[in-house]
Parts: sequence; C-alpha cells; structure tokens
Amino acid sequence: MLEGTKPILELLQSAPQQVVCLVVAPSFLGRQPQEVRQQILDSGCTVHSCPDHQLAQLSDVETSNGVLAIVHQPTWNQSAVLAQSRIFGLYGDMLQDPTNMGTIIRTAAGLNVSALWLAPHSVDVFNPKVVRATAGTLFQLPIFPHTSLEELLNLDCVILAADAGTSEGSVPIRTIQRIPARTMLAIGSESRGLSEATLKAAKIRFTIPLKPGVESLNAAAATAIALFYVSGLLVENGEV
Repeated sequence: MLEGTKPILELLQSAPQQVVCLVVAPSFLGRQPQEVRQQILDSGCTVHSCPDHQLAQLSDVETSNGVLAIVHQPTWNQSAVLAQSRIFGLYGDMLQDPTNMGTIIRTAAGLNVSALWLAPHSVDVFNPKVVRATAGTLFQLPIFPHTSLEELLNLDCVILAADAGTSEGSVPIRTIQRIPARTMLAIGSESRGLSEATLKAAKIRFTIPLKPGVESLNAAAATAIALFYVSGLLVENGEV
C-alpha cells in the first residue's frame, strides 16, 4: 500500500501499470486542482470512492490525506543489473531501522546507484514505514534481499566498506581518489556496524572523520555522505 499524494501521482506518471487500484475519499478529490483530477482519470487505473472515516481505518498513517494506492510489489532482474560493465552498488548489512532503510533507498535512487543488496535479517523493504520513507522511490531502485556475504563475493565487485570503528588499515574517505568500474559500497547496521567478515572481504575500509566527542552517524546519514562522495570519483578507466 502506497500513501501520500506526491508519491502516488509520481507513480501514476512513471509506472501506472504498477497500480492495482486507487482508493480516494470524496474530500480528497474536492481539494485537488483540475490537473490532478485529470491525471487520475487519464491514468486508466481503477478508482474506488471511500468515505473519509472508512479510509482512515485503512490507512497506516495517523492522519490520512484521503488517498491510497494498492500497488504490485516490484520485482527486479539481478542478471540484467550484473550484466552491466559498470556497477555502483550498495550492500546493507542487517539494516533494521525502517526509517533509515527508507531514507537509504531514497538516497540511493537519487544518486543513481545500480542496485541495493541486503543481508539476511534486514528489515523488509515493503514494511509500511519503509515504503513511506522512500517517498515513492522504492520503484526506481532494484533491490535484492537475503544476500549473504558469500553471494556478495560472487557478484564480481570490489567492496568498499564503511568502518564505524578505528580498526587498523581504515582510511579517511577523502583519501579515496578512484574506484573500480564495478564497485560495491558496504554499510553496516545502526547498532553493530559491518560484520568482521565483511570488513575483511573489503579491498578498502574507510571512515567518515568526525569531530572529537561525536562517536558516529546513523546508517542513513553515513550512507548519504559515502554515496555522494564515491559517486563523484573517477573510475579506473578514467571516466566519471
């Protein structure tokens, strides 16, 4: 279930075939400009009218804005992603906070990440809190859950690991100047960071330097900083 006027309208524009039906309250349509009402009609989607008080019972949010969409869960082709010569991937190691996960998906989609792979025991990406936090971008980023470290190592990507600690061999992120054409950025969970096995498998372990007294960033903030920086680096063949 997708809620929120903006993400629903964006989905109707980009992938209306994903929408099973819309459920709207009469008051919602009455508040919308003509172009929004027309967009809903032109989408070809089935629209069900529902009284406000009943729609509020269906909604997962405290105060519904009067519209929700029932959508098909997206599926993605991992083989097609891995067939690309250049991959800028993201690996989440047991990310369990729904809001952080939603923000990470939104950030990764915005920074043109190839795909997100998730370790077993990560939060379900279709958890309602995750879906809301993605603000509709859940349908724009290929996501492959239940990916073990062994499977990750078989993806033919070089791992860059975010090290929340100060283990020997970790370097400040700004010292990284180039990345391989097939790069996987690994981010650890909110409470434990990356597993020791993932850190050992990484070609580069990096830290995000913080001022003394600030121990760490949450997973979503660390991911945003790391993705933004790494996405702007040269790859080893000289391309940006």
